[in-house]
Amino acid sequence: MLAFAKANLADGNLNTAKYALASTFDATLTEKHAKALTNAQIAEFTEDLEEAVFAPDVLKNHEIGDRVKVSDKISLLELIKILEENSNSIIINLKHLQENYQRKGLKRIEGKRDENGNLVKPWLKTEFLDGGEYVQMGSFAINQNTATINMLITRKAKLVKVEDETLIAEVAGILVTDLNTFNNYTIVSDGEVNIKSLRTKISSKPVFDLLKKCGLLEKNGSPVQEFDFRSEYDIKLDTLPLVPFDGRYGSIDGVFEELAEIKILSSILSAHLKEESEAYTAEQLEEVKQHYLSKSLYINFPTTTEYTDLKSAIANGSVDSRVSYKIDIGSKNILNFGKLHSANKFLDRLYEVYHKNTGEKLAKPTFDITLDEPVVFAHKTLSSRTKITKVDDLMKLIFDEFLGLEDNGIVSATLAKVGADSLLRLLQAKWQGEDVKRDEFVAALANANERLEAYAEKVYREKVSPLVFYIGSTGLIPDEMEAKAATAEEINSKYGNLQFSKDEQEGMFFEVGDCIISVYAKNEYFTVGK
Repeated sequence: MLAFAKANLADGNLNTAKYALASTFDATLTEKHAKALTNAQIAEFTEDLEEAVFAPDVLKNHEIGDRVKVSDKISLLELIKILEENSNSIIINLKHLQENYQRKGLKRIEGKRDENGNLVKPWLKTEFLDGGEYVQMGSFAINQNTATINMLITRKAKLVKVEDETLIAEVAGILVTDLNTFNNYTIVSDGEVNIKSLRTKISSKPVFDLLKKCGLLEKNGSPVQEFDFRSEYDIKLDTLPLVPFDGRYGSIDGVFEELAEIKILSSILSAHLKEESEAYTAEQLEEVKQHYLSKSLYINFPTTTEYTDLKSAIANGSVDSRVSYKIDIGSKNILNFGKLHSANKFLDRLYEVYHKNTGEKLAKPTFDITLDEPVVFAHKTLSSRTKITKVDDLMKLIFDEFLGLEDNGIVSATLAKVGADSLLRLLQAKWQGEDVKRDEFVAALANANERLEAYAEKVYREKVSPLVFYIGSTGLIPDEMEAKAATAEEINSKYGNLQFSKDEQEGMFFEVGDCIISVYAKNEYFTVGK
């Protein structure tokens, strides 16, 4: 079976190779290579199989079981659904969470550094309204391209002056005594549980009974029996399988193209709205900004890293690095969404913008400028050095229609699909040369962008994120997708339009229908300790 596993690994049949290895009950090799997905991991997997086949004495030092271990516990994904559905009945011991949490990214502190590297702190600070002992159970989100789950904790806060503790009650005519702050805690990081348990209090006996029935509640290390709303219970996470054993994943044909069109159009709308608000004037927005608030009234302090020099921080051990595994979907022409240009960058890349009345060419055109200036758009004459890619081809179709240069139908269909009728009506008027009121256009842009982002989030939540999480947490491609592993060189020999970053060149790729799933490693820095 080890030889069979090796042969299938060489042929790109990654799932079959892992199933064959598991059937040998070799717990040592299975645990080491179960999640192998990248070039380097599969090379090491191959070496260990070769050693086991041709030097079988090494097996004497391996742990050999008598069966394949399959957990009968509820999966962590299923638990998270229960926690979200019953979040109003569960509060979390925040201090316990923070004391037992390992940060997965770089710690940032409030303030910014001056030209000499000195920390300049904000003139305001937050004071929480909840006392800081318990917080409401948060909401959960699976990352879009890693096997990572974050829990978002929302807390009520107010702004006070650092100098004299004076409460800021009003900013620009807006009451700001009941603001929200947000903190993300990584529950699962790259397919590994990062928080062993959540210490909670439960106010509902039916919710307690449900969690108890699933075997998830402990008190002082022992299973609990009786409901007591005064007691703290540990919800154990580290003993659970991450995904359901019998999970099924549908086709992702056409998903990349749909999301790419939405992302490109949303980028155009966001570029218009960079400094715009439906509700507030420019003067109000400036005052809001001076009080570290976003135009949506979220607290937004400037932040910087604790260190001034990364190399020194690594040398003294306060910062370390880890390998993060990225799992992206793409097409046979565009490898992933990261290849798309920002809206303003693409506008400058392929278009020229002229003042409608004077004919003067705008030197550095951006979409937000076009809200206040009457402009016309034209295609830029490209130099022989400009290489047009498949990314350019796709983005140009959408830009041409939005700017009124061509009628490709993509913008109209996308806006109609998400119900952004008001923007579609105003764009059609602009395409006919009619004047459109600025305020009405801004409101329509904002409404359409919200709808586009909500639709994209729904697609991710239903079709992309669960698949990404399954692949990253199990090291398998769903069996129903029947995909073989291929290197960057192999996949590029079939589809020559694909562009690879340095990290992606060392990745592994799976052709699934009209989609390509790529898996590659990337180094990430994180702050050591709490």
